[in-house]
Amino acid sequence: MKLKPFFFFLLAFLLLQKSGIAQPFNLDDRIVPVELTFEPYKKEGAEKPNGRISFNKLTQENDTSYYFIKGLSMYSPTYFSLNSTDPAADIKINLCKENWKTIHHTGEVKGKAIYKNNFKTEGDFGIMVVANKKPAHYVLMVWTGDEMKIEMPTVFKGADGTTGGGSGWFKKNMTLVIVSLIAIVVIAFLLLKLKNRKS
Repeated sequence: MKLKPFFFFLLAFLLLQKSGIAQPFNLDDRIVPVELTFEPYKKEGAEKPNGRISFNKLTQENDTSYYFIKGLSMYSPTYFSLNSTDPAADIKINLCKENWKTIHHTGEVKGKAIYKNNFKTEGDFGIMVVANKKPAHYVLMVWTGDEMKIEMPTVFKGADGTTGGGSGWFKKNMTLVIVSLIAIVVIAFLLLKLKNRKS
């Protein structure tokens, strides 16, 4: 019977964890953010290089809409834009990270205009769109590039001061090294044989 409080505590903890997963950035049930998804972006000769893109044509009827997007890497550039073609548009944009109250970037769109931002982040980020005039028609776009592959240079230097995998002192003197190793093995064998004869 003493285990009942423990099971109640465990159940409450699991429910809180589930709520945290369902509500990114906070546990406020009144805020239901919409997840934006990426699609592969490959277009030769395009303004943006290959990567992933999320292109969303939206109409907003309420005062504030919340969106979030996942799958970002610190090693990839991220481009965000909100584009309005409505001459009467009056929109405020907040880009959030840890929660909806912590705003990292903010901007506004009035009339036919575009708000854009470039940054790097890890994991996900939230987008809060406040429409001062409704309905608001706009396009949300998030693009992220492929992860940059950085080749680490070797820290080893050859006798001539150059770096490289096989182009060093050993490669240039490979024949000498092999002959020296064979000579050492032969000398060791002869010394061992001589020692056995004496005994």
